[in-house]
Amino acid sequence: MKRVSYPFVVVVFSIVTIFLLTFSTFMSSAETINATKESPVIYDPYYVGIFGGFVAPDELKVDNGPSIKLNNSWAAGAKAGYIFPVRWLAAELEYMYLHDQDVYEPGTEYYKSNNLMVNLLLRYPEGMIRPYIGAGAGWSMGEIAGGSLDESFNNYAVQGIAGINLEIIPSLSIDFGYRYFFTECKTPGGDATLGDHILSVGLNYHFGGVKPVPPPPPPPPEPAPVKKCQNVPECCIVDADGCPTDSDKDGVCDGCDKCPDTPAGCVVDENGCPVDSDKDGVCDGRDKCPDTPLGCIVDENGCPKDSDKDGVCDGLDKCPNTPLGCAVDENGCPVDSDKDGVPDCLDKCPDTPEVAKVDKNGCPITAVITLMVQFNYKKWDIKSEYYGEIKKLADFMKKHPNLNATIEGHTCNIASAQYNLGLSKKRAESIKKALIENEDIDPKRLKSVGYGLTKPIAGNDTEEGRIKNRRVEVHLEAQELRK
Repeated sequence: MKRVSYPFVVVVFSIVTIFLLTFSTFMSSAETINATKESPVIYDPYYVGIFGGFVAPDELKVDNGPSIKLNNSWAAGAKAGYIFPVRWLAAELEYMYLHDQDVYEPGTEYYKSNNLMVNLLLRYPEGMIRPYIGAGAGWSMGEIAGGSLDESFNNYAVQGIAGINLEIIPSLSIDFGYRYFFTECKTPGGDATLGDHILSVGLNYHFGGVKPVPPPPPPPPEPAPVKKCQNVPECCIVDADGCPTDSDKDGVCDGCDKCPDTPAGCVVDENGCPVDSDKDGVCDGRDKCPDTPLGCIVDENGCPKDSDKDGVCDGLDKCPNTPLGCAVDENGCPVDSDKDGVPDCLDKCPDTPEVAKVDKNGCPITAVITLMVQFNYKKWDIKSEYYGEIKKLADFMKKHPNLNATIEGHTCNIASAQYNLGLSKKRAESIKKALIENEDIDPKRLKSVGYGLTKPIAGNDTEEGRIKNRRVEVHLEAQELRK
């Protein structure tokens, strides 16, 4: 089996497939491309280039002798070409050097050659990607040498070519190609044939093109004959020359104009009546605010009025007397985040509870806030999970120094009423102590009471209900401070 034959079969198949697919794609799209992109030049007919490639030789076949395996090698060369005016046909003069192809075993002899070829190429002429195929014929000056062996020969050579030419700029392109090179040579064992598979990459410089000559300008049109007004609608009022009159200069003649007193500058419909797209009473053309929301009261320029400067136009503003600077909702009404009746812009106590009664500044006069802390059976020490809630209560009391708290202790119904009354007082006192010692709340603002088992919030006939009843509630009742 020949060395590297499988990869080259794949390469040849891939190149042929790419050529066919590319050719068919560009044939279908060339007309569109040419219609949308004008070439800066007609074409550059001359080009020169250099190339290099990887060479995988077939076996050297000696007449009536053995076939000799050769190692892979490389090739390099230069070329000069001409693209005929039809643009799909090109001719090239090519020089190619095939470097030493060593005998595979025992590897002491080698073959190399200098080759001068004339190639004829069929190329796709349009676009940036131009596939091509072709063939070449020429003369090979070869040498077989190694050890005491040194044989030179001259003979014909032929090659088949396929590839893709990729334009970088109009004067520069890259070639990706495959060629099969074939020649005959003389060996000590007799005449032999040699074929090389060559995969190459090259760079071409194109020149000699001419810029397209712009077509001559079209001749000036014949002057139209001066005519009197024709095709005047029957409804139009005309002057002495038979031309329509248009008193309000809106483009619709008198007699056909159903709105003969249209203000100057208005856009009108086919009846001569002003168009008012946003229905604000100011016609298009004079309306400086053409997208006014429906329902807005506008000025003479068609722009919305906003008497209280809150960003919501008069007519849609449900709170037309909003204080200046207040944030408003989509209805133009001041935002009141804590729902206390005082807008945020005037509220000096913006986080007042919804249950609070407030003064004109939005600060609480009276309020009730309930904090519930539960306890274990016969215990009055505070569980760690409730310290966060106690801190929130304390923070609120610090922000509102006129708030006083009543701390109520409660129990379940296990044990005597007298015992539970004492236990409930201890529970209330533990919360009071936490507020004083941990949160620095003034003791004068705190009151603790015990209700024992008299105020259950759940049934005492189940353990779940009894757990709920073992609690402390803190009622925050704010009274207005008076001097």
